Amino acid sequence: MKSYMSVLLVGLSILLNPLAVQAEITGKLEAAIWIDPDGCEHWVIDLGVEGMMSPHLDRDGNPVCNRNPNICMEFPGDMLFDVNKAVLTLDARTAITKYFTQQIIDGQSSFLVVGHTDSDGSLYDNFDLAWARAQAVAEAARQTGAIIRTDAFGELQPIASNDTADGKRRNRRVEIICE
Repeated sequence: MKSYMSVLLVGLSILLNPLAVQAEITGKLEAAIWIDPDGCEHWVIDLGVEGMMSPHLDRDGNPVCNRNPNICMEFPGDMLFDVNKAVLTLDARTAITKYFTQQIIDGQSSFLVVGHTDSDGSLYDNFDLAWARAQAVAEAARQTGAIIRTDAFGELQPIASNDTADGKRRNRRVEIICE
């Protein structure tokens, strides 16, 4: 038994040698789960000088997210906008006006509008599109008297895998967070 343990330890030391060397340099090696602003989990290891991070995925490859409980509405992007556009359709403007008017009647007046995209296109283009879409929804909402802040994450906070058409469709969305 003792010889098996020593072989195992030697094997692990060879495998983890870069981490061990880094831990010697900095004096620490920390692993954790980081939760981003949207509630999605990421595996993180801090090596002192630099670190590594990867999304925590479930068995189906979807991100593990504990969604913000203050999300009071999620509009699918395909319902509000044409492909790669940030101009609200007429039906979308009507739905947004109706939604925010009812929220104000019910006593909710302050909101955060957050734009999201799928991973098609560049990171920068997706952020710009998500931002422009959040601004378009915010502009329509402000016309009802709602107090609006905006934010955008582009493709950085998926709620589904971007490997399928359905997953991409789910990731193209505008979230309304009640504040």
